[in-house]
Amino acid sequence: MKKCVCKLIIAWLAGLLAVNALAQTRDISLLVGVNVPMYKGIESDAVVGMNYGQYHYNGLGFRTGIQWSPSVADVDSAFGIPVAFAYRTPSRSKEERFLSGAAGARDSMLSGAMNGDNGDITRGLVGGFLMNLFSDMEFFAGMTPGYITGHSSTPSKASYANSLSEESWTEKKNALSLSLDAGMCINYSIWRFDLKVMPVFHYNLTGNYIYHDTLTETGVGVRKTDTTPLRWFFTLSGGLSFRF
Repeated sequence: MKKCVCKLIIAWLAGLLAVNALAQTRDISLLVGVNVPMYKGIESDAVVGMNYGQYHYNGLGFRTGIQWSPSVADVDSAFGIPVAFAYRTPSRSKEERFLSGAAGARDSMLSGAMNGDNGDITRGLVGGFLMNLFSDMEFFAGMTPGYITGHSSTPSKASYANSLSEESWTEKKNALSLSLDAGMCINYSIWRFDLKVMPVFHYNLTGNYIYHDTLTETGVGVRKTDTTPLRWFFTLSGGLSFRF
């Protein structure tokens, strides 16, 4: 498994070097967001990062950087280095952005009017305009090798009626991690600056987080034990970038 992961990373980096030779534009971004394990009952955590991207004139390029989360599923301090191939759409003119925003506001207003709620109409008008005012979009896919410095979480205990008690915790299986990523980025350009909104899905290949949940009844013993590998995560980040 380790040899396959190393070969995959080496091939990926070789491809990035080839893209780098054709780069025409670059940007650097600061991002703050939330990391959401896609499982019921698992709390979300903060994530912060800095990204660097390079793009060819046809929109093809790559994005890399560093990210940190103070906690993931109650396991402390996860670091990662996201690396992804990307495609950025051509930038829209001011006229195109305004017309798209106006169309989005119209559609959202009509939807709110059908519900008969003046508050929905106002929120739809503003939201529809802003959501369609973006200058360009970016689609990307890649991987994030990383390292987890924390330990397995302390068991959390809860008591219920009928002599039932529940104990849950997250086991850290190993420290080295690798995830596959796919996402998009919506950019709102102001001169050389971009306001960014970036939703991303992640699949953890190395199975670093295992969630345990045990239900016990006094005098009976363990009634149910669930063990769930936490592999799917979703991050939603926003931030500011500078193009140069």
